[in-house]
Amino acid sequence: MLVHKLNSNDFESNYVLIAIHCNNELFKLAFELNRRLKIQLKKLNSDLAFEDKGPVFEAFKHESELYNTKIYLLSNVSTGKSLNEKNLLFNNYSVSRFLIPELKKADCLLKIEGGGFNISNLIEKVNQIPVVVSAYMTEANKLKSKYNLIFE
Repeated sequence: MLVHKLNSNDFESNYVLIAIHCNNELFKLAFELNRRLKIQLKKLNSDLAFEDKGPVFEAFKHESELYNTKIYLLSNVSTGKSLNEKNLLFNNYSVSRFLIPELKKADCLLKIEGGGFNISNLIEKVNQIPVVVSAYMTEANKLKSKYNLIFE
């Protein structure tokens, strides 16, 4: 019987990851990105969740068969309630969880798979959006939690 062992390189894919600092909600940013970049980001049917009753992250997706491209807009921060079982002064408090903990200051992420984009031009257009504080490319292959970006 033939056995194929998987290693971590089997899950590597070529994509660009752009960190975005934004003070607005994700759907407003998705609307602005659609307008400025001439794409059609649509909310995924289900949000990203990695654990039962764990943090949930919003996600939008644009897919172009013509250019063989997938673009994802992902929330990097999930704020939820943490229940403390003991009767303490602060029983319920808000806890922030991150999709990519190494990028704690980024509010959302733009993951671009495939396509022949001019990334510097794209980042410049994203930075021109009034609700965006800053946007910059990150080195995704150096992130410890890069496997959180594999969800399809």
